[in-house]
Amino acid sequence: MTKPKRTHPLGLLQHIAKSIKDYWFLLILVFTNHDHTSIWFWGIMIILIIAFFVWPLAKWLTLTYVVAPDAVVVHSGVFVRHHEHIPYARIQTVQSKQWFYLRPFKLEEVLIETASHSDSAPEARLAAVPITVAQQINHYRQAPAATSAPDPTTDDATPTTAPAAVTDTPAAYYQINYRDLVKFGLTSLIFIPFLLVLLGLYDKVPRNVTDALVNDASHLGLTLLIGGAIVIILIAWLGAFLWTLTRYYHFELSRAGHQLVTAKGLFQRNTVTAPLDRLQGVRIKQNILRQWLRLQTVQVLVASKAASDDDDNDLVVMPVIDNAIVYDTMQPFIQWLPDHQPDLSALHVARSWYQIRNTMLVVAVPIALLWWVWPSWGWISLLLLPIAALQGRFAAKNTAGARLSPQLLALQTGHFWERELYYIPTEKIQSMKLTRSIWMKRTHLAHLVVNIRHGNHNQAIELRYLHADAAHAIYDWYLHRT
Repeated sequence: MTKPKRTHPLGLLQHIAKSIKDYWFLLILVFTNHDHTSIWFWGIMIILIIAFFVWPLAKWLTLTYVVAPDAVVVHSGVFVRHHEHIPYARIQTVQSKQWFYLRPFKLEEVLIETASHSDSAPEARLAAVPITVAQQINHYRQAPAATSAPDPTTDDATPTTAPAAVTDTPAAYYQINYRDLVKFGLTSLIFIPFLLVLLGLYDKVPRNVTDALVNDASHLGLTLLIGGAIVIILIAWLGAFLWTLTRYYHFELSRAGHQLVTAKGLFQRNTVTAPLDRLQGVRIKQNILRQWLRLQTVQVLVASKAASDDDDNDLVVMPVIDNAIVYDTMQPFIQWLPDHQPDLSALHVARSWYQIRNTMLVVAVPIALLWWVWPSWGWISLLLLPIAALQGRFAAKNTAGARLSPQLLALQTGHFWERELYYIPTEKIQSMKLTRSIWMKRTHLAHLVVNIRHGNHNQAIELRYLHADAAHAIYDWYLHRT
């Protein structure tokens, strides 16, 4: 049997960084305590040294791993030893993260996930291991029977046969160009959180500074104030644009055998490998900017947290692509997708009033609160009513779906000015629910909810206010499917 191996000493830095991330509040306690002679201060210092250095060192020393022909085995634990045996058939995704300082040493962090856990931590996390480790794991996942076992007398974890499934020319390959990357960055709505962060920093500025700025600005006129607001929005947009560019720099998608592989990132190269038969579904989404520009983003739903850094925790496989070529481009990678835009009129909303009414009722509460708290400015909140009405109409207009084949279901939803089209293999549907209130029975309407696996949780895809007969047809088909 192959001898267990430790991760590279640089992995100790990874453990220290994680400890600092988990126990950062200890640093605040140290810096805010100015009495360096107190027992309290030195007690915190001792705890800090243990948490940031002693404990990570102990974890690194006690963690070993073996990449065997049948499974990955990880031994860990300082006081309580854990021995984890992960068969390749159970692995959902293998994720490799390579920070820039690991590249000269040909090292990377490897995270292995299955669908058996419910927390955010992967089953196995190997910090700073050779890049051949992930390649070897993927090789065993592709062809475990064809891979010869390593020599039991050697300490090297590299198999005696070359990992052909990884090194061969991929069956399909895509690499984003600079123009599409810029489009993706400019049309991302991630600038909204950046804008909220900038507005939050306003409260951190000293009060005398902000008061001086407000007094000066009051004499400069409304035009300059609007210009300042535009500058803040542009700064947030630029920050989001640069952040998106660094995350999706040199994005690549390939299909090697029965596995889908994505790789992206400038400072940290993030590679995720997912078996095609473990994909829970495909999501094609468009925010309001990309709808105007006729651009789409394609994601796959996987039963792991490997895509937790991507939008909606779903793995991005095509950051931005024109509407006209999305199916021709994706077919070589996911062959069960349709080859053209399907007709989704089987499921649709007959009357959009119900969606409009619901969204207007949602904003009625904040409007009432604004009128009560600021009576002189409450009229501004009335602008929320037409916005809510338009959002309700958008949701109703973009609700659609159809059964494309006995093996494939297509569902489309619209919410928060974003259109999402799901393609779901029938075998991946966890459950289906049909609901009708007593009032909906009179109007012959129904809600249809389809549940699938999403990360470590459930993804409920809900189509509201459908024709009852059409919803019942899909529900009966699901109940009697073979």
